[in-house]
Amino acid sequence: MKQLPINVKTLKPWLLLLILTDLFFTFILWIISPDSFSAIMVIILLFTLFIIALGCYLDWRQQQKKIERLRSFLDDPNDITERNLLSAMDESWYRSICEASAKLREQSELLRDKTLELQNYQEFIEAWTHEIKTPLTLAMMLLDNRRDEMSPYIYKRMNYVRHSIGSDVDRILYYARLQAAHVDYQFERINLQDFVRAGLEDFKVLYDESNTDLRLNLLPIEIVSDKKVLLFILSQLFSNAFKYTDQSEGVVGAETWIEKETGDICLTIFNNGKAVPPEDIPFIFDKGFTGGHTCRQNATGMGLYFAKKYAQALSIKIEVDEGAVHQRGFGICLKFPKIRNQEPSRGC
Repeated sequence: MKQLPINVKTLKPWLLLLILTDLFFTFILWIISPDSFSAIMVIILLFTLFIIALGCYLDWRQQQKKIERLRSFLDDPNDITERNLLSAMDESWYRSICEASAKLREQSELLRDKTLELQNYQEFIEAWTHEIKTPLTLAMMLLDNRRDEMSPYIYKRMNYVRHSIGSDVDRILYYARLQAAHVDYQFERINLQDFVRAGLEDFKVLYDESNTDLRLNLLPIEIVSDKKVLLFILSQLFSNAFKYTDQSEGVVGAETWIEKETGDICLTIFNNGKAVPPEDIPFIFDKGFTGGHTCRQNATGMGLYFAKKYAQALSIKIEVDEGAVHQRGFGICLKFPKIRNQEPSRGC
């Protein structure tokens, strides 16, 4: 049952006056007619309770009216809602309400201007990222066509630069999309084994250049997700793994399995680099967080932040793989929702 939010402080003076009045007339009644005192006293008490209940109800109705009109005014501070609010308030509130109305309208106009500026900025960034990909594609074609005219070392370095620029451009695009009010996702069935292998092709230059040992233990498991966004998430995780693997004997790997208890489809991307300190793990996905390692001081701290944000958008759980950390490495685990008719199993 809904309780009446009675303002006791407002009614307290009137209640005290009513009680004092009842006490006074009770005393007069007792002096004048002691014989009929009891019967008349009962009537006085019942009438007093009725007056108190009626006063509380009327006060509650008045307060509800004020609250409703105040909410309407705050939602849309226009002339009509302002007049409705003024009609429900005492004259002592008129000046304060008019001043608040002017401030709210000023803030609303400023907010609309800022929203429009942000929308224009997002549209510009998205248009720029699409336009910049054209010269990048031409550069890649020119690089492939002139491969025989340059040494293998120069070709690898140029290909690495191309990959780095393309990755940075993708980050700018996906960062702009994070601010969008609505993003369309196209969910479809994906073979996780083939998808991860295809995603690693973009990093072939990195592991060939650094002689990193690539270890894959992937099962042909099907998931449902958005291919483009998932590929971006994997690129951030693999980029992080290759960047911070051991410099002398680097190992980067990926493993998939299905948890028997929950049925979640799991993908872990790991390396054998320095483990993240336990005190840094709760903040590893925060925007701009780089941690205490000296090797991470030049990082932007945005890769895992992007991965976290877009994983949440795709209903993917993302967390630090504690097993990889305990083995003196670092790993990130993605947990995809269970698909019906998926047989539970685990990789070796």
